[in-house]
Amino acid sequence: MTSAATRTTRPLTKSVLEQLRKVREELSLSARTDDLAETFPAASMEILKKAGCLKSVLPLAYGGVSAGWHAESVDLLFNLLRTIGGLHLSCARLFEGHVNAFQLLWTFGNAAQRDSVCRYVSDGGLLGVWNAPSREGELLLCEEEGLGLMLKGPKAYASGAGGIQRPLVTARHPQKGLVIVWPDIVYKVGDASEWSMHGMRASVTRSVKFDGIIKSSHVFGKADDYHSQPQFSGGSWRFLAAQLGAGEALVELMRLELVRRGRTTDSHQRARMAHCVTALETGRKWILDTAYLASAKRPSVEKVIQHANAARVVVERSLLDVMEIVQRGIGLQLLSRDHPGERILRDLTTYLRQPAPDALLEFLGEHAFAKGIATLSGSGDDAEV
Repeated sequence: MTSAATRTTRPLTKSVLEQLRKVREELSLSARTDDLAETFPAASMEILKKAGCLKSVLPLAYGGVSAGWHAESVDLLFNLLRTIGGLHLSCARLFEGHVNAFQLLWTFGNAAQRDSVCRYVSDGGLLGVWNAPSREGELLLCEEEGLGLMLKGPKAYASGAGGIQRPLVTARHPQKGLVIVWPDIVYKVGDASEWSMHGMRASVTRSVKFDGIIKSSHVFGKADDYHSQPQFSGGSWRFLAAQLGAGEALVELMRLELVRRGRTTDSHQRARMAHCVTALETGRKWILDTAYLASAKRPSVEKVIQHANAARVVVERSLLDVMEIVQRGIGLQLLSRDHPGERILRDLTTYLRQPAPDALLEFLGEHAFAKGIATLSGSGDDAEV
């Protein structure tokens, strides 16, 4: 079999962002269709694939631009996530999972495993990360005599369920502990009624169940590599970038609506716009600072974790403020199902509900009491970029 690294491919450059911008209208229209259908957004993901987004995660040698795990690609990935998030937040969620999965598999895989992952992505494969535990039990990886490794059990909140052939999952091994598995077996998808959410309907988030034999080469790294810091906390900047894009889209819709109504000289509307602009810029700065810290050659683990947690708090608060202001600025019309902002508002409201918000605040407060206020800067002065 020919290695993907030896194939003649055309390396992706920043033109991937240009290609994405060319299909903005197409992806935006597809987002409405996907929201109504509440099924896997196959056509929308195909748009991203044709624009080069899925292959952008690959290293240069494999035809990509290392989006998501090299410092040089931070700005590009930030803008990709913002752009997709503003057009189709469910697709942005799936794309972010693709980036996250590739980073983990590349980081903890050996040479043969890396090549296998790159060939899968080069051939158009979509990745995802399914880590959430299920109330029904734990996903287990066990040795079956005469058979090999058996992957058996459930996962919850699996975004892209049914549309992702080979997701990354975490499974419990009796001796090795929690390990990263990239299985190539058929899995069962839970009923659609499990995801009757206000928004993010097209993310197709379901429960899944595995029950099959996998190869030893499908197990990556060692115990608890999945939670390795600072990548585990620092990587949160990616979904924050997607959320920011949705917030920007809402504010742009408000701007266009107020221009159409001739309300741009209204002092109250100008004040609303000013608050939105500063909130978005605050979020942008926190996200990029976190991204640069996390992608440094020798990052300070403590600073990355502290800054990433703070960024999550700041961006959530900023976007909640933006949503309230936009609702006041546009008015009742925004809540009409025919208004393009109605879906974005629902999707963003749902996507902002990330795990353990109270734990973040507790961590930040404890850190401040222990370290002092002057030490909380996330400038990264002790990290080599």
